Amino acid sequence: MKGELPGERPVRDVTAMPPAPEHDAAVDIFRDSLGVPHIKASCANDAFFGQGFAHAEDRLWQMDCDRRRAQGRWAEYAGPAGVASDRLMRRLRLAETARRDYAQATPETRAMLDAYAAGVNAFLAGTDRLPAEYALLGARPEAWEPWHGLALYKGRHVVMGVWEAKLFRARLVRQVGLARMLALYPYGRPDELLVLPPDTTYDGPAGVALDELAEAVAALDWLKDEDGGSNNWVVAGSRTASGKPLLAGDPHRAVDVPNVYYQNHIACDTFDATGLSFPGLPALPHFGHNGRVAWCITHAQADTQDLFVERFDPENPSRYLFQGEWRDAEVRREIIQVRGAAPVAVDITVTHHGGVVAGNPADGCAITMRYTATLAENPGWNCLLPMLTARSCAELDGVMCDWVDPVNNLLSTDVDGNIAYRMRGLLPMRPLANAWLPVPGWTGEHEWQGMVPYAELPHLVNPACGYIVTANNRIVGADYPHYISISYSADFRARRIVERLRHATGLTPADMAAIHADVLSLPALQFLRLLGRVQPRTAAGAQAKALLQKWNGQILAESAAAAIYNLMREELTGAVLRPLLGPLEPTAYQLAGRGGPALVTTFRQRIFDLVERDDRSLLADGANWDDLLTEALERAVTKLQELFGEPMHGWLWGLLHQLRPAHALAAAFPDEAHRLQPIAAAMDGDNDTVQAAGYIPATGFTVTIASVARYLFDVADWERSGWVVPHGASGEPDSAHFADQAPAWRAHTLHPMTYDWQRIAVAAKSRQRLEPATT
Repeated sequence: MKGELPGERPVRDVTAMPPAPEHDAAVDIFRDSLGVPHIKASCANDAFFGQGFAHAEDRLWQMDCDRRRAQGRWAEYAGPAGVASDRLMRRLRLAETARRDYAQATPETRAMLDAYAAGVNAFLAGTDRLPAEYALLGARPEAWEPWHGLALYKGRHVVMGVWEAKLFRARLVRQVGLARMLALYPYGRPDELLVLPPDTTYDGPAGVALDELAEAVAALDWLKDEDGGSNNWVVAGSRTASGKPLLAGDPHRAVDVPNVYYQNHIACDTFDATGLSFPGLPALPHFGHNGRVAWCITHAQADTQDLFVERFDPENPSRYLFQGEWRDAEVRREIIQVRGAAPVAVDITVTHHGGVVAGNPADGCAITMRYTATLAENPGWNCLLPMLTARSCAELDGVMCDWVDPVNNLLSTDVDGNIAYRMRGLLPMRPLANAWLPVPGWTGEHEWQGMVPYAELPHLVNPACGYIVTANNRIVGADYPHYISISYSADFRARRIVERLRHATGLTPADMAAIHADVLSLPALQFLRLLGRVQPRTAAGAQAKALLQKWNGQILAESAAAAIYNLMREELTGAVLRPLLGPLEPTAYQLAGRGGPALVTTFRQRIFDLVERDDRSLLADGANWDDLLTEALERAVTKLQELFGEPMHGWLWGLLHQLRPAHALAAAFPDEAHRLQPIAAAMDGDNDTVQAAGYIPATGFTVTIASVARYLFDVADWERSGWVVPHGASGEPDSAHFADQAPAWRAHTLHPMTYDWQRIAVAAKSRQRLEPATT
């Protein structure tokens, strides 16, 4: 069909399209008013061919960027600034294990990956216009290989693990001692809200026995001081106006340019599914629905990465000690090519635990990382295709038994009215000491003892209360027999969502979507209860206190009280934490990552608990909370005066708290930054609100984490579903769809997620037909 729709894209005869075993037909790609592709094919492999083609057409640079980072080849584009990342990724062996995963996948999974890669390469072969980034670099993209998507997915998620936190805690023990380190990382908070059962709280221990960690601490003596979220909820039909469930949520990540997720719709003779995918990887692994089932995930915060202190033979660093015997490590040298500089050699050393990620084996000790995603077998990719064809929550649950990493909180609902929760992913069984610090690798006492059986992972179907909420908070209580994590997020977002659902009935899609925009801060309300203890010493301090006393705890961009509150809490946190950190302060306050900066965030979130309990165990001798609160307010006021002058009502949170999405090449090409990046925007919310807009000390109050998509699935009528992303469908700065969804995203409105093919065809703004190969 040619020339049917006004403004259609050129019809392409894609000669690289591989014939499928039983099908050899055209693929149609309809583009809606947002440029979102709706891909229709006769068979599954042709649908994935079309998905690969569409991904490449809209996000080729992003795909190339992500695969190079995962392969440890980013310095080829980024120059010397990319070497440190490349060195780590090579030592983590993401590319090596991705190749192995592809080779071990089922024939159906390999066929899916092959077809997707063929679609990408068909676009590369037929295009005469590459993304603008290639002109800046003077480069051309390489052909896409089927395993590349597996590598980039691992690269996206390895940094979401806990290994950085364990490494930082090891350094922190040396600075403050074991007891104080544990005080800074409490195992649980009193009355912490749980995911399961819904609306219940944690009543287990808040600490861990010191002797459990003594051996691990002793193993860290060699370390030198010089050595880097989301919400979802589902409600049952008993609480909705339609009598059918509603499922909603929003993943929280760094707001990349382009955005990490991509809206697309893929259909064939065996499935018809729409949702959000990762450019570079086929299917819809995190968020989507077909004609019968909808699914979405949040990060379960599970601990799937252990660090082992290895003893190497100084005379022969290719040998390491294990249970009294020397074993041969796998050792090789790789060369990192560096744009504009000399190549850099990197030595890769691998023990049975994993690759060395810190230290030098030649010194006699180093740290290796064992990680579920790089184990000898990773069958998780075999879940991708069956997810698209699942016909019920129960069937989807059965599909997930092979999922590996990341470990997710998976919520689902189906047209029969079921709602369900499932933790999916591999969860290692090992001693609790492994949770906290790098542990001795030579004794054999900290080895993994298998994986938690799938049937024993937390799961729930159709709770009596009629809702399930997850927001990276603690999942189960102290009676659960297996260790999951010590690194859960504070429960503020989960509590706020539950507050809005607990007594709600007659819920509509609009009610669910409104939860996305909630910016009431529960810690702010806790702070307001403490405000009477603040005794200002200046007129400006007294004026600020008066302004706070009239505040309702809403973190709005146009609120001066929100700015005073956030600066005051930051000052209070720093007054306690900075002296404790000592020489580690720059690691926590000047860098990014999940080590020191994560400690600052979690300590900030619980500091008012310490004030309420008058817990002075972490304070300097003679210090008290009332004085610290007062001093924090005065310092915050002084800083705001220096920034904005008078009057006080002009000290708007949005002047400090802005989203400034950064393109990966903006620093290298500053003259092009204005073209490569969307404009900055003031944002409501903070780290603790449902509408997440987090920040870390290294960037001031600039937003570093936010909703990278918002979605709503209505099983009563799929046409009432909706979605929005921060920028747009295209990664091309010159495209009309580069940032056309930004206004709706900032206004917390959703665009229709059209599913009906007749409506799609009628409303389409363009249509492409990818013709099969001719013989």
